[in-house]
Amino acid sequence: MACQNRYAALLPEVEEHEALDIMEDIDNATAEDDWETTEALREAGALKKPPKKRSRLRAGAKAFKPREPVKSVSPGVGTSGKSREELLAASQKMQMRREITKLRAEAASFRPSRKEPERLPPIIVPTPKEALKQEPTSMKLDEYMRIDTELLKELGWTKFVQHLRSRSDFASLDEVHHPARRLLNFYKHRGAPVKLSTEPWTSERVHAALSRGPHKSCAEYREFLNEEFSDMRSKMQWTVLPISAVQHLPGLRISPPGVVPQRDRRPRWIVDYSFSGVNAETLAIAAVDSMQFGHALDRILREILLSDPALGPVQMLKVDISDGFYRVNMNIEDIPKLGVAFPTEPGQEKLVAFPLVLPMGWKNSPPIFTTATETIADLANQRLSSHIRPPPHKMDDAAEAVPSPVPPIHPPTSVQSILRPPSRALKSYRPQVRRDRRVHWRGRMVAKAPIGTPVPELRDPCLPSRRTPAAYVDVFVDDFVGLAQQQSNSRRVRCTLMHAIYSVLRPLDEYDDAARREPVSMKKLLKGDCSWGTIKNVLGWVIDTVSMTIHLPQHRAERLAEILASIPITQKRTSVNKWHKVLGELRSMALALPGARHLFSHMQHALSNKLKTRVTLNRGVHDALEDFRWILKDLKRRPTRIAELVPLLAAAEGHHDASGKGAGGVWFPAKHLAPREGYKNQPVLWRLKWPQHIIDQLVTMKNPRGTISNSDLELAGGLLHLEAISQCFDIRERTVLSKTDNLNTLFWQRKGSSTTEKVPAHLLRLFGLHQRFHRYVPRHDYLSGPSNPVADATSRDFHLSWHQLLTTLSPYLPKGASCQIWTPSSEMVSSVISALQRKRSQPESLWVEPRPPAQSGRSGSGRTTVLNWASTPFSKPSRTKYHSYKSLHSEYALEHLHPAEIPSSLDRLRITYGTLHRRSKVWGPATQGRSQARRQ
Repeated sequence: MACQNRYAALLPEVEEHEALDIMEDIDNATAEDDWETTEALREAGALKKPPKKRSRLRAGAKAFKPREPVKSVSPGVGTSGKSREELLAASQKMQMRREITKLRAEAASFRPSRKEPERLPPIIVPTPKEALKQEPTSMKLDEYMRIDTELLKELGWTKFVQHLRSRSDFASLDEVHHPARRLLNFYKHRGAPVKLSTEPWTSERVHAALSRGPHKSCAEYREFLNEEFSDMRSKMQWTVLPISAVQHLPGLRISPPGVVPQRDRRPRWIVDYSFSGVNAETLAIAAVDSMQFGHALDRILREILLSDPALGPVQMLKVDISDGFYRVNMNIEDIPKLGVAFPTEPGQEKLVAFPLVLPMGWKNSPPIFTTATETIADLANQRLSSHIRPPPHKMDDAAEAVPSPVPPIHPPTSVQSILRPPSRALKSYRPQVRRDRRVHWRGRMVAKAPIGTPVPELRDPCLPSRRTPAAYVDVFVDDFVGLAQQQSNSRRVRCTLMHAIYSVLRPLDEYDDAARREPVSMKKLLKGDCSWGTIKNVLGWVIDTVSMTIHLPQHRAERLAEILASIPITQKRTSVNKWHKVLGELRSMALALPGARHLFSHMQHALSNKLKTRVTLNRGVHDALEDFRWILKDLKRRPTRIAELVPLLAAAEGHHDASGKGAGGVWFPAKHLAPREGYKNQPVLWRLKWPQHIIDQLVTMKNPRGTISNSDLELAGGLLHLEAISQCFDIRERTVLSKTDNLNTLFWQRKGSSTTEKVPAHLLRLFGLHQRFHRYVPRHDYLSGPSNPVADATSRDFHLSWHQLLTTLSPYLPKGASCQIWTPSSEMVSSVISALQRKRSQPESLWVEPRPPAQSGRSGSGRTTVLNWASTPFSKPSRTKYHSYKSLHSEYALEHLHPAEIPSSLDRLRITYGTLHRRSKVWGPATQGRSQARRQ
């Protein structure tokens, strides 16, 4: 039957049952029947003879026609008396018989071959590097422009872009169970839209922008830009066209590009869409909530600190997404709105570059791209929390074979050698020469111990003990950071992250061109970034999970030294642009340098009082830079501990106040806080009466020309308040909550700086130095005056003795608690008085070595089992919320001041810090209800 079906295909115009009948007749027919049928068909002209070669003899024979008697033949009937249809059917039968006879003969003589069948070579998907090697030469930008100009003229704009652009880099998104899937699917099929709030540009404005051209930074990088755009055109990411070919495009706008040099890397070019006004006119229709990378470092440090050390040190890895923003295509109709003025030679026709993918510098590029990367991080954490073992991944195996590089913990060269003293100093300013501190002891010089408290030996009892190893993934734009404990768990975390990446961004396949690369950067993988290690360079900081420290990498420490050395104390002015750069770099380095964020008051004040394009560098600015030099020298001796940056549950709650007479306060410790020798785990009261010359300088109705305000005294009292808790209790790497009834003081303390050169700038500097010396994490909150009876009495009732004062305050103190008295030291008082008089004191003058902790306080009793991070503020100050508020006497709740209730005091903040969430799973603008839920 199979043989008959094969031959039945030779009869396409015959039905299947008729074809089977015909084949049965063929088997029963004889050779004579075939001959008669053939002759009859030839006579009727139904069967044509095969064509023969032409020749002169054949042409003549063909022209010769002998005379023959004419026979009358009826139309449609041959010599055999059969009709034309019958003759055609007989001819088809004859052809089928011949084919069957031939195949039967081949089948009878068939012998199976003993040779192995030939196999096709396996299909190998070339890696990007191998694919690039297969191309002998790459085209130049001029050749690309010529080809693209012809294609644009032939196809039109829409088909031209579709012809250039390859498939979307997004995967099928079938495994993306996330609310952002619909938005990602829109970007996959439609591309990123560009919606502007203004009318399209006129042709005059377009030509004016082209005449202005790119920024001056592109002048010396013209060859680099040609190579860069030629490479991006080969990858179908950008295209460059002459203005004559694109000036008709609707919505055309022109923005200038710029080039930013980078350390040990190729320069980076970027488009200044702000200069042309495109960023300001772009509608914020992207998912702005997806940009959650601002607190990525805080979240990573928090997870490291919360890990259980009994399960081993935390391992870290980094995964970088290659090509970054260029993974997301642009909407075809909106591409002309993001045109770029490409640098040209004088006399050459103006050129315009168009992004086919998300460009660097556009307002909506970060939120659109982070929609994908934040979704990947969410998917990874969801799968890690479900404890499902993922299948193996090729990238995990490749990363496992590469060892993790260990960055240097300290710079191999001396950083201080870069700091050279100036040739001459100002007469009004004499910097102190730094030498090792030595004292006389029995006639000889003896080196004094370094200032600052040592690293604590015990872990904070507020930290919970987890039974499961750490498994966490976070992302900063396109850099993923993974945390894991234990070897088997680390492979699970990395496989889960790789599968999550490939669930959103598709891998390479045989249909991709040679220019496309894997979503995971193979270059970084081969360097060891994707390998697990306890010391990693994460987000510009070197994190050591064994010693639990974080410090500047070598190049950033050298950069800090270069900045400080570039501004000698003899310099009186600098440009605004340079000062912006200096402040920006110093603030980025101050994130993980305790005390550094309190040193910006004078420098910020100099910027706010600039004269046109110049900034005056006065003595206060040079004093702040000198403090940074002091911190730079202190980096190697005193690395920053992670526990100094992450707030935990409060170990103590204190209230302080100040008046025209003096300052005072009270501290209520938690039961797990260890006291120092000579003190107990009981409330501590303190007070200080201001000297008369400070009282005389206070601004009052009678003294409007005074130099010290009441808020300044409140701020000075806050510093003495922190000194009291640090001298009485071991608050190293502990979180303490200090409350005041002065809002100016509160926000100065939270922000860490003020744009002034008056008393707050000098006091805030001491706040930073004090925190660096004693290693605590401060939190600040508001307490209304009527609800602050204890601090109010200690700051005013100096006519009462301590015994009388304690008797008066007994209703406001916990029952059965015997209060302790602390008196400020003369060194500390002298430093505070100097700050109130706007005089700078040396950092060492603020240091008063506290007593060692009492032995009874090392037991760590009172371990907290629940740590509610949803309502715990993060390490840096954030936007605060303002509600309608009225001062009440009921805010002073005695039941909340018992030692067992102190750790939860951060949940009762009147003016909250921003809460440190993992990330929101809903993209788009936040509603009012969702915003309030986040703050609670």
